[in-house]
Amino acid sequence: MFESFIKLYGYYAVFVFACIEGEIAVLTAGFLCSRGLMSLKFVMLFAFLGTLITEQCLFFVGRIYGVKLLEKYPKLAKKSRKVIEFLKKYDAAFIFGSRFIYGIRNISPIIIGTAQITPLKFSTLNIPAALVWSVTVAGAGYVFADVLESAKEHLKYIQIGALVILCAALIYFFHQKKHKRKKKYRKLHVD
Repeated sequence: MFESFIKLYGYYAVFVFACIEGEIAVLTAGFLCSRGLMSLKFVMLFAFLGTLITEQCLFFVGRIYGVKLLEKYPKLAKKSRKVIEFLKKYDAAFIFGSRFIYGIRNISPIIIGTAQITPLKFSTLNIPAALVWSVTVAGAGYVFADVLESAKEHLKYIQIGALVILCAALIYFFHQKKHKRKKKYRKLHVD
């Protein structure tokens, strides 16, 4: 899906996907670069611009509207307090590193803005983080293209392996849950 979309829309697709959680699309674009279908430097540039512009805008959303959002949604405020406390303690590491944690990349700048980190401090850390992210993700797609191509050939075996791991994890999870229930039951009946 990503491959055909990126082939059709090229660097614009890289830009758009980099605005959202776009690791897969940027990896795919890096893969296409290894096949001579795109330029790696332009993929990196558009990925950099997409992620940078989005995160800078979301930072200001948090800075301007963050407190109002937290007042409006008390459950969100409760969850955010711990994150904001952590952020104030480890602001530089969080600002730089949150981009590399899948699932929180787009919410992080809002929380950082809500924590009233200065725009200069955020930008000073966000710009190099965006550069490292775009170069690393696009570069990984380029470098590991042969591995990905080989994995395609062995997809059936990879799927079977993943299914076995999933089944083992589910068995372990249910076993642990059953064990905790028995322990709780014994504790209730002993007391």
